[in-house]
Amino acid sequence: MKHQFCTFYDFTDNNGSPPFKPLVQYQLKRRIEKLANLHPEWNESNYIQYFSEIFLNKPEDDAENRFAHWHFIAYLDLDRCYLIWRNFHYFPFYAAKSEHFYALTNEILCQPHKLKLYWGKYNPKHEKKASIKTYILSILKNIIRENLGVQSDWHLLCNVDINSLRKLNNFGQKLRRALEKYGLREPKISQYIFAWRYFVPVYKSNIIYTFEKRKRERWPEPGNSEFIEAANYYNTQRLQPDAPLQLSSGKEVTSEMIKKWMKICIEALRQAEEIIEISRDADVYEKQEQQLDRWMSLDGQEQPDSLEQVEIILRQEIKKIEANLDKNKSRIPREFRRAIMPLCNANRLSILNQGQLANLLGVHQGTISRYISKYIETPLLNRLKELLDRTFELEFYLDKFLSSRFDNPHQKNILDGLLVESIKNLDEQKQYILKLRYGQKMNLSQIGSRINSRITIDENDISKIKNNLKRLFQDKIHKWQAEYIRSWLRNYNKNIIQTVLINAFKQLNILAREIIKRRYCQQMDEEEIINLYPQCNVSQIISETKQQLEDSLLQWVNNYLAISLNSKNLQVRSVIDDWLLTALIYLEI
Repeated sequence: MKHQFCTFYDFTDNNGSPPFKPLVQYQLKRRIEKLANLHPEWNESNYIQYFSEIFLNKPEDDAENRFAHWHFIAYLDLDRCYLIWRNFHYFPFYAAKSEHFYALTNEILCQPHKLKLYWGKYNPKHEKKASIKTYILSILKNIIRENLGVQSDWHLLCNVDINSLRKLNNFGQKLRRALEKYGLREPKISQYIFAWRYFVPVYKSNIIYTFEKRKRERWPEPGNSEFIEAANYYNTQRLQPDAPLQLSSGKEVTSEMIKKWMKICIEALRQAEEIIEISRDADVYEKQEQQLDRWMSLDGQEQPDSLEQVEIILRQEIKKIEANLDKNKSRIPREFRRAIMPLCNANRLSILNQGQLANLLGVHQGTISRYISKYIETPLLNRLKELLDRTFELEFYLDKFLSSRFDNPHQKNILDGLLVESIKNLDEQKQYILKLRYGQKMNLSQIGSRINSRITIDENDISKIKNNLKRLFQDKIHKWQAEYIRSWLRNYNKNIIQTVLINAFKQLNILAREIIKRRYCQQMDEEEIINLYPQCNVSQIISETKQQLEDSLLQWVNNYLAISLNSKNLQVRSVIDDWLLTALIYLEI
């Protein structure tokens, strides 16, 4: 680890020279060895913090300041070389230009006042927790692009690996977020992204992979032929089964429309650009779960406005279930029934699994499983079905969707999402007929001639397709209801354990709470915390605090659930660790 603060690299290999003489590297190496001997416990972040304080606070003519400056340049040097190669090796005559790229970055790194300007603005909280190395390298990358003009409009839109479905989908998600921030809504977003997926291969095939055009400019302006070809692909594919329903209505698009759409995508991407961490590994995209929190309000129907009302109803029902546990017929002793869900319902804070609880109670695991299904999940599921049956008429909903929302389903509506999935489960011809009927608004004779001039489509055929779709939709709703109840129960029982831990955390002394927050909320190393509390035994306080939380949880299980647990052979400590790592930061304590 220490060598990275004292080693420089000859990037160009031939006719190039490192920015510092070997003597400087030797001096830096000796200084790092002395620091390592004085502070053997230091890690990379400690060295960066040490050099940062010297470089930013001492005058430029100070020898310590100069050495801190050189140490930091050495720290960046290998990644700086890799950045230049990774992002610009595809340029014509790259070997000749690489020295120029290196010189451009030296203009920032080797001039203290310029580097100090950027370094002083670094704030990990504002930079989405990017490291100082990532932050500076991102700045260097942008400076090269601005100087050489490589960040052209079409580079923003088309610089994606079309041979990797994962990377293509990740960029599509990035484009969707950019269009949303730009102010666009469905169905336009789906239309633009669908057009983009066909435009990029055309652009790369006709321009990027053509040597005569590439040698003049890396990302040249596309011609009208590229937009015409992309429009043809769009029009021929928009009614296919894998195409979004948002594309099923309206007339065919023109090359001018594709050109306009791509320019809007470019502008949206430019506005949404942020500093992104540069990694030598494959690009990683963290997929975010889409929040489906609203139900569709229908004309003439009393519909719950949000899942909050469902939450209220289910909480009322679970209170009734808990009040009547003694009346259920089961081999599980009555005094232990209250403990079943908080202890073994599968969630991150479960202390036991069903088999462990069954052994503790002296019953078979199947008895626990059947009890949960029959007396807890089934009543909640029936209550949810009653609510949906009272406020939702499936056939009316289906007709309303087909007639008015077929080409623009509501993205955050659960039922619309299930209905779109049901349509995708139909065979290709049925999907095609629905898109012609409800997307293109064609009559029956037009549909028949579009499919096959010898085939006659009548209302009976449309009714059969709708009935087929209705059955699929019902199945999707039933599966969603069952999964929703299981998910709701997991969260409900996790919150029970979490409430116990929150109350126990509030009983800790102020110093223990502060140290735990710094360790798990601010993700500080113990060495950093020791610097803030030099008079305290931080490791001991953290260990004792975990033990107190563990004891409080075991005491609650013993007093409230009437079960005595042996912490030595159970997962109580892992529950505490998981809660501190994943939940504490999100709680207002």
